[in-house]
Amino acid sequence: MRAKKALKNTIWGFVYEAVVIICGFVLPRLVLTSFGSKYNGVTSAITQFLQVIALFQAGIGGVTRAALYKPLHEKSIEQISVIVKTTESYLRRVVMIFAGIALIIACGYPFLVSSDFDWFFTASLVLIMSLSTFAQYFFGQTYQFLLQADQHQCLIHIVNASKVIANTVISALLIHMGFGIRMVKLGSAAAFVSAPLFIYFYTRRKFKILPNVKKDYSVIKQRWDNFGMQTADFVTRNTDLVVLSFFSNVYEISVYTVYNLITSGIFALFNPFVNGVSAAFGNMIAKNENELLKKNLRLYEQVVFMVSTIIFGVSAAVILPFVSIYVKGVSDVNYIRPVLAYVFIGATYFQAIRCPYFGITQAAGHFKPMRNAAFIEVAINIIISVALVFKFGIVGVVIGTLFAYLYRTIRYERYLSRNIIPRGVMAFIKRVILSLFCILIIAVIPYVIPLLNAKNIFEWVSNAAFISTIALVLTVVVELLFYRSDLTELVKMSKGVFKKRASSSDS
Repeated sequence: MRAKKALKNTIWGFVYEAVVIICGFVLPRLVLTSFGSKYNGVTSAITQFLQVIALFQAGIGGVTRAALYKPLHEKSIEQISVIVKTTESYLRRVVMIFAGIALIIACGYPFLVSSDFDWFFTASLVLIMSLSTFAQYFFGQTYQFLLQADQHQCLIHIVNASKVIANTVISALLIHMGFGIRMVKLGSAAAFVSAPLFIYFYTRRKFKILPNVKKDYSVIKQRWDNFGMQTADFVTRNTDLVVLSFFSNVYEISVYTVYNLITSGIFALFNPFVNGVSAAFGNMIAKNENELLKKNLRLYEQVVFMVSTIIFGVSAAVILPFVSIYVKGVSDVNYIRPVLAYVFIGATYFQAIRCPYFGITQAAGHFKPMRNAAFIEVAINIIISVALVFKFGIVGVVIGTLFAYLYRTIRYERYLSRNIIPRGVMAFIKRVILSLFCILIIAVIPYVIPLLNAKNIFEWVSNAAFISTIALVLTVVVELLFYRSDLTELVKMSKGVFKKRASSSDS
């Protein structure tokens, strides 16, 4: 049952990420072409300002999910209700703070753009755009945590994918009908508000949450430890741009954003590997199924490393032709930078392969021991980035990120192997060496096999498909040579899950 749920959650996670990526290209272009750059700029700036809530609620999600695994296993409605109501109370305090910040932004930000927009227009736009965020945290976020802990992420993905599609369709229709940007954003708010309301009413009914239980903040006491980790992650993700803003110029920042856009999209493909299976491991930990934990960690690693090897090997082979096509016609700065591309891919690779260790550590609720590692990661990133930016520019900054991600990945793996699922260090080292060896072979394919010089996206896709086929065959061969028993077990498990799904659908 757990494997079936994990597979379903992961598949729907990929579907959701695909929807977000596609709609993420469509809607901004509609706004840009219909209203112009200044409207696109002001809405982007407001969105960025409103992201401040991410810091205020950082840490609560992982702690709440970890606290819920045991009562969900024991089917303790009272304890589930206590955790849910406590988290809900905490988040509603956060959302009140957010409402105050939104009002401050609505009053103050219009003065920064007074030469382009009148005060009331900008202030009302801020308030309209804050509606969906308010509804998300006031109604749906707590119950989303509950669904995630109970391995019902697939429902969340379906609801959120529907929300994104509805937002895109409604916005496109309103734009086509000639409505202004505020009405378009109000239509977006309507689409986004519907999702948390649905999750709120559905989950309360499904789990029969008791309304009058006494709140107990001790059940989420680790929120401040996880808050520190999440804040450190936030700083790490934004360090590069801050350093470049101080020590470089807008042209170099533009180059950075192009490569960061690509690698961020690649990393988004790994989110389902954490969100889709963490609850399953949390359930195993709650039941003290230690041998099953060891076996499933090996299979989890196998899937993540196989996918990482193929994706990052192919990315290394085709990223430069893609950038060439993407920036075609732009000649004010050189975007074709092989060293930068490979360092970016290396940094994102080490961010991706930490998924098994990060996911299980979070599922076990071990937040405090890993808090300091997050702070050290930030320090490594800042120190190396500042030290190298003067001599190596963007490459030096991304090298800082590479070493920061490498350090924290090793720390997560070592902590997991010493404190949650005991094992030796060689299992991890062997995985990394074999994976990097395969990535290197895949990356040199364009230099060994003459491929079509891709001049458009269709030719690029053709080359990428060819290289992906070779990468898949190579990766499977290596897995057969070194991890045959685990691969056989993985195939057997997958067949069992699909057979169960087929038999349940027939019945």
